[in-house]
Amino acid sequence: MPAHLRGRTVTALAVGAALATSLAACSTPSAGSSNSASASTSASASASASASSTVAAPTDCPSGSDPAKQFKLGTFLPLTGSLAFLGPAAISGGGLAIQDINAAGGVNGQKACTISTDSSDADNATVGSTNIKKLLQDRVSAILGAESSSVTLNVLPTVSASNTVMFSPANTADSLSGASKWYFRDAPPNTVEGNALGKQIVADGFSKVGMLVFNDPYGTNLRDATQKAIEGAGGTVVYGARGKNQEFPSKETNFQSIVGQLKASNPDAIVVIAFDQTKQIIPAMVSAGISLKHTYFVDGNLNDYGTEFPANTLTGVTGSTQGVNPNAAFKSKAQAWYTQHGGSTITSYSYGPEAYDGVVLMALAAQKGGDSSSATIQKNMLDVSGANGGTVCKSYADCLALLKQKKAIHYEGLAGIGPLNAKHDPSTGYISIFKYKGNTPSEFVNSVKG
Repeated sequence: MPAHLRGRTVTALAVGAALATSLAACSTPSAGSSNSASASTSASASASASASSTVAAPTDCPSGSDPAKQFKLGTFLPLTGSLAFLGPAAISGGGLAIQDINAAGGVNGQKACTISTDSSDADNATVGSTNIKKLLQDRVSAILGAESSSVTLNVLPTVSASNTVMFSPANTADSLSGASKWYFRDAPPNTVEGNALGKQIVADGFSKVGMLVFNDPYGTNLRDATQKAIEGAGGTVVYGARGKNQEFPSKETNFQSIVGQLKASNPDAIVVIAFDQTKQIIPAMVSAGISLKHTYFVDGNLNDYGTEFPANTLTGVTGSTQGVNPNAAFKSKAQAWYTQHGGSTITSYSYGPEAYDGVVLMALAAQKGGDSSSATIQKNMLDVSGANGGTVCKSYADCLALLKQKKAIHYEGLAGIGPLNAKHDPSTGYISIFKYKGNTPSEFVNSVKG
């Protein structure tokens, strides 16, 4: 799960060895209407899903095409629901990757194509369940998504049973580490972000921390990791701690009583681990007289809230996020792609590079193996990520040239992760700390090693 960030500066951090823990899940919409029939179908699959405000990638795979002969990418990304703000970056990242792959000659001499669907969110599970079955019925070579760990956990048994590769650019739940031979991801896990955030809070001089946490695998997992780091650095969690049963339901809308209980615990800093619920939590905190200057957000709510709140409401709020902020060239290309397909301004590029790299890795795995079947992609994913060494290459075209020379490769992509490990997680990743100026998290503070 990502954030609307500007000008991030980040430094790499080791995920595995530094933490000695298992790896881990995450998350405003851009304007525009879907140009995909499948997106329209998915948006209507559940009456409770919010209206689509994110443009889907075009569905352009020929009916009945063979997934072993043509690289058929199925996108399973949030067009509706509370994570729709993540859609534009990942959709444009994946679409731009397909564009670059085809410009370089395609996969095994064939043009790659896309079938787009809506994953929505965990509160609209029928949308995701319906659309994952659609992708499997359409016989895709591989799936890009989901962005929500909860959605992935819900559909992964079905995907794995079909022997289809699923690659998430944004899942961070620890429980997905090594969850299936068919599942891969390139976003750093909750253990990394929680470790970094907890250390930052204590380093900022706070020792009594209150935590508002929504009852979701992402929320509780990130809470556990953050609490462990706070306590390891000498602090305590006075509200919302693990085992206290103080999490709030994901569909909660009235936070006055919850915020009152938080205030009564007398914390000197507060961590808000939530998605869209943040839009109700912040007014409740202000109404209760709680200063926001000692408040921390996470990747799931570190967004540009613009005019959502009165001017400067969030000034001084601190937050953490995973991933790397792409360079200007990538942003320009992704925006051009998104505009071409009916989208408006991309306000957050979080997980866009990860989506781009995920598609490139899967295409390279198909190229290395000689066909685009999921079995071939699964077999070659670790190799093309550099897990077993190889010549470093930084674009699909350059890696393709090396593969045609029968050379081992190490794709070093835009997201800056290290090779995928045996549990199909990134071996290195990034966590950065930002402060809000106004209602935008635009001030880079530092990079923290988890």
